[in-house]
Amino acid sequence: MRKISASYIFTGKGKLLKNGILVIDDDGTVIDLIDTKGKLTEISSLEHYNGILCPGFVNAHCHLELSYMRGMLKKTSNIVGFVKQMFIKRGGYEGDIFEEIAKADKEMQLNGIVACGDICNTEDSFLIKSKSKITYYNFIEVLGLKENQVSNKIEKAKQIANEAINSNSGIVSITPHASYSVSIPLYYEIKQIAEDNKSIISFHNQESKEEDELFVGEQNELYKFLENFGLNKNTFPITNKSSFESIAQYLPQNNNILFVHNVFTNSNDIKSANKLFPNHYWVFCPKSNLYISNTLPNIELFKNENDKICIGTDSLATNNSLSVIDELKVLQNNFKNLSIEQLLQWATLNGAKALQMDNKTGSFEKGKKPGVNLIYDINLQALKLTEKTKVVTVQQ
Repeated sequence: MRKISASYIFTGKGKLLKNGILVIDDDGTVIDLIDTKGKLTEISSLEHYNGILCPGFVNAHCHLELSYMRGMLKKTSNIVGFVKQMFIKRGGYEGDIFEEIAKADKEMQLNGIVACGDICNTEDSFLIKSKSKITYYNFIEVLGLKENQVSNKIEKAKQIANEAINSNSGIVSITPHASYSVSIPLYYEIKQIAEDNKSIISFHNQESKEEDELFVGEQNELYKFLENFGLNKNTFPITNKSSFESIAQYLPQNNNILFVHNVFTNSNDIKSANKLFPNHYWVFCPKSNLYISNTLPNIELFKNENDKICIGTDSLATNNSLSVIDELKVLQNNFKNLSIEQLLQWATLNGAKALQMDNKTGSFEKGKKPGVNLIYDINLQALKLTEKTKVVTVQQ
């Protein structure tokens, strides 16, 4: 048994506990959480740290299989520039892909990540995941614009899903990629699978302004690029609405659904999400957004969505680290009104709820085994992260 204290404890939600005490079993299971009201007395075998203790982080969006692409892609100004580079360079790596995946998994562990929602287009990451301390939710991603390929796309996704299950690499679901990359018949197939299995959906949403433009009939740079893969004027209806509102009807409404990126999401989209998707979550990956489009989501629009916001790192193709604390720094630096409590809730409990892992992780509650992180080198007076702020695992 360990008794651990720090300058502050963040429990998963609510205010920080000053000089609180966390009691955990040898395997990390929470036994008790003591609010000392800030008055810490001498206790036998008590560990005390300067900084903030919080539950292990949940990385709600990653592409672990792309870890070999670290540093391979140049920063771009829009999604088309990024996707073009991906197609050119994704198959040309001559090193050990599995070694890079293993390194990335270890990097996440060292950065205090205990659970991860990971996008999978291949089977490459499953062996590493089966041996990892991180709990993974594997989103088998499907994309395809040609209607005559729907059955093949679904069959391939099911094969990858079965490989994930057979390798014990975590929970599995089949999910659509994005508004611009999935045909209507393919949407319906994926929707049916999700509804039948009550599985979670992870959906790349409004990462670029070009996505919205497609649904008002603009034959923009993205449209012209996608013509190479079967897009034509009949693929999507011209709705004169945002991409979010245009495709909402093709997504399962009662499942947990993670909308990822949301860089160009507007207030009407948020209202629609609350009306149509009672179990929706917004996943922000700010460092990736700056890499691809040099633009961040308007976090102010989401001020009433505090319990629905999660944090992701995206992949090492568009990021130089797999670190939740680094993502939080970017958000704090660009949105000064965000409190440390908000940021840490997004990074812990909300992500656990989104991935339906909150029965085990995300908060310091009796019986849970959430991992324990120490955030240090922070401004304890202002309760702000600094450029020097780091995280270390006190209990995995």
